[in-house]
Amino acid sequence: MRISAVLSLTMAMVTLMGGSEGTNRPIVGILAQELPWILRVFGRTSFVPASYVEAVEASGARAVPIFINQTMDYYRHMMTSINGVVFPGGGTDFSAPHGYAAAGRIIMDIAQQLQDSGVSIPILGVCQGFQLLMYLSANSTSEGYILVGCNATDVALPLDFRPGFNRSSLFKRASDEIIEILQNLPVTSNHHRFCVTEKTFKSHGLQKSWQVLSTNRDVNGMEFISSVEHYRRPFVGLQFHPEVNAFKWNPVQGNPHSHKAILSARHFYDWLVEKSRANNQSFSNLQEEHNSLFSNYCPDLMHGNTVDEYRAYFFY
Repeated sequence: MRISAVLSLTMAMVTLMGGSEGTNRPIVGILAQELPWILRVFGRTSFVPASYVEAVEASGARAVPIFINQTMDYYRHMMTSINGVVFPGGGTDFSAPHGYAAAGRIIMDIAQQLQDSGVSIPILGVCQGFQLLMYLSANSTSEGYILVGCNATDVALPLDFRPGFNRSSLFKRASDEIIEILQNLPVTSNHHRFCVTEKTFKSHGLQKSWQVLSTNRDVNGMEFISSVEHYRRPFVGLQFHPEVNAFKWNPVQGNPHSHKAILSARHFYDWLVEKSRANNQSFSNLQEEHNSLFSNYCPDLMHGNTVDEYRAYFFY
């Protein structure tokens, strides 16, 4: 079924459900991604890092996995049953035909059409998820068209805010304390070897629909975009990882774990959950809701060691 057909379907659903009403039972979907071939043991094919689930739950929502390589009916059903979406970080190939990026494209298209029908459903893209938002918005067919190589691995940075950032949906309700921490302390955790620069951003015309909220520089001085927000839709991209401050403890990564680092990081998932409360979508009944949650799965160590403490949910 063509994605464009979602519009007429969701228009009818909004009329029945009352799209302007909100919910105090928000559920956020977190997109899975394909496992590297070397890690595909015991039939595992995809995963979600546990830190994203923990961050969503800490901000007052429940979380469900959104699987890759599914039918259009599956994605349509999920997107009309949940209240918000996370595109998590990682390192997948965006050109894979049935993987993370392909599912992300469908999800983003449905989210846009839902909003046009009266249902506002936020998307938070983190690191790779931010890059995916830019990749999809640029209609790229290759990551190279929007992403450039950089070196911002295992480094914590303060944000270099751009003028007007405090009028954005993401930051306009942030306390003075949160802004001061983000602006002056190295509390945003970066783990990426690709960046979006303002040159590539503007060369694809993304400034017409996205606002650059902050930038940073990698270890070689290259400036890259570290946060963006869509002008008309509740879509936010972060090149850094706010979920790791409280929930990822690899001692060699340099993730900031101070009280102020954790306090400021919480702001971003609080924003997502607040925006998710704005629509009243839900699963058809409590049993389906329960059966969809991450609580039905047991996380395991990603690399089979206890040094990294990198736990993930695996799917088959």
